[in-house]
Amino acid sequence: MAQYDWKITGGLLVDGTGAAGRQADIGIKDGRVVAIGELNDQAAQTLDASGQVVAPGFVDIHTHYDAQVMWDPLLTISPWHGVTTAVLGNCGFGVAPTRPRDRGLIMRTLERVEGMSLAALEAGLGVQWPFETFDQYMDVLERQPLGINVAVMVGHTPVRLWVMGDEATQRQASAEEVAQMRELVRQAMDAGAVGFATSVSKVHIGYEGRPVPSRLASFDEMLELARAVGDAGHGLIHYNVGRDPHWDAYEALHAASARPVVWTSLLAGSLGPDSHRAHLERARAQQAQGLPIHGQGACRPIQFEFDFRSPVVFDTWASFEPVRLAADEAQRRAVYLDPSFRARVKRQVAGPGPDDAWFAGKQAEGDTRRAAFAQLAISWSPDPVLNERRLGDLARERGVDPVDLMLDLAVESGLRMRFRMALLNFDEAAVGEILADPQVVLGLGDGGAHMSQLCDACHPTYLLGHWVRGRGVLSLEEAVRRLTSHPADVFGLHDRGRVAVGLPADLVVFDPSTVDAGPLERIHDLPAGEDRLVSYATGIEAVFVNGQRLAPPGSPEQVTAGRLLRQTR
Repeated sequence: MAQYDWKITGGLLVDGTGAAGRQADIGIKDGRVVAIGELNDQAAQTLDASGQVVAPGFVDIHTHYDAQVMWDPLLTISPWHGVTTAVLGNCGFGVAPTRPRDRGLIMRTLERVEGMSLAALEAGLGVQWPFETFDQYMDVLERQPLGINVAVMVGHTPVRLWVMGDEATQRQASAEEVAQMRELVRQAMDAGAVGFATSVSKVHIGYEGRPVPSRLASFDEMLELARAVGDAGHGLIHYNVGRDPHWDAYEALHAASARPVVWTSLLAGSLGPDSHRAHLERARAQQAQGLPIHGQGACRPIQFEFDFRSPVVFDTWASFEPVRLAADEAQRRAVYLDPSFRARVKRQVAGPGPDDAWFAGKQAEGDTRRAAFAQLAISWSPDPVLNERRLGDLARERGVDPVDLMLDLAVESGLRMRFRMALLNFDEAAVGEILADPQVVLGLGDGGAHMSQLCDACHPTYLLGHWVRGRGVLSLEEAVRRLTSHPADVFGLHDRGRVAVGLPADLVVFDPSTVDAGPLERIHDLPAGEDRLVSYATGIEAVFVNGQRLAPPGSPEQVTAGRLLRQTR
């Protein structure tokens, strides 16, 4: 009789702790690792991992699969890149709790702020959602087959909408409403949420150009909801502040809850060139005081593909206010053709000034914006000759202003031409400095969000290919730690992120000489035939979730070995 269900032999074990890799076989039985070493016992199935690395499955702490999991239980594309555990509910967004009357508003909020296709959401979620409350949503996930493990944070935006309805996007809450929200958060934590997530980021502009509900909350409201997490005795607070860190707020939220705080985002260029250095220094100082406050960074440039039906990269530009207020495509086209609108955009590209409300008085931020605009490229054009051309180069060749050329091309294509712009994190030297700080928690993959605009859910293989093998910024062992035990520990997922006897057998086997994220491809496989960008991995030999080997991308077989990871005190 076989001693093991699976035996992985001959591989280099990199166990997720940061310890040096070592040759070892892995024995798996009943979903768990039961033996590590030189194993001679028989196994029902054996995988020869000679020349490969055997590591814990990667833990992605920043995804938006809250809706997608309802129609895509495999949570693609994450497992293609070695992810075996995903955290949902980031930035305060989600689909629960949601009253039936607010379903349309929730979907339109996700469409606007997280770039999700409304048609895909409506087709994928259907008319009759199988949940209303957060605990009902968790029960649905527990019953539903899952390709990988899922943990969920409760979001401030749906909580606020549940209590206040449409007024959540218009005003602060009363004391009675805050008390109701606190009870909802506590109920969600009791149902197994791994934390409470919120956002005050200026880029989070929702339906009809309104701020998302969490941005209307007073800080007293934030503290009350943090106390609900503290009352639960587990979980953390995810606080999205956008570009500008709120150091005192992080400490106040921790003091109110006695729970860890993870803030988004610690990125290169957020407040101008080299601004990350001051952020790293302040973050280290908080860590040195013993405060469990973690900046969340990214290993890929924050870049978007967009068209001028919804030019999300310009959401915070004062000059684009008429576009945000336009009711339909015809009105937006009229704005784009207006010479006065074009003049304001040109002034804003040139630098801070009286027309530049967001950047006024912030020269360094203006430098970052101009650098980003200079990299703007055409990603898809009806004329394929223009594909991958930089707008600035094309404008110089034609002897025209790049703003005029951008808007003329957009209008001529019926607003369908797609552009790509890297907004932040494109200075490789600066990103390398951020990644080299061992306290920065890696995330911002955004799986499930902005699917037609970006694809960063491939960041684990990109980290291993670009930053480990290509640039040598991280050792293999440290990179694996940053993808596994470090994020798992921060989020309290203490039985994940390591390879050890007795722990669940979440494993990834990869070739360190070839592992990488492939180029972005656009496919049409979402509900209603909507499109998304995907990246296929290279060098991933096998992914195991709770002891079962997942089928490779494109296989008709669906292995659903994932579980809902409820967190308790």
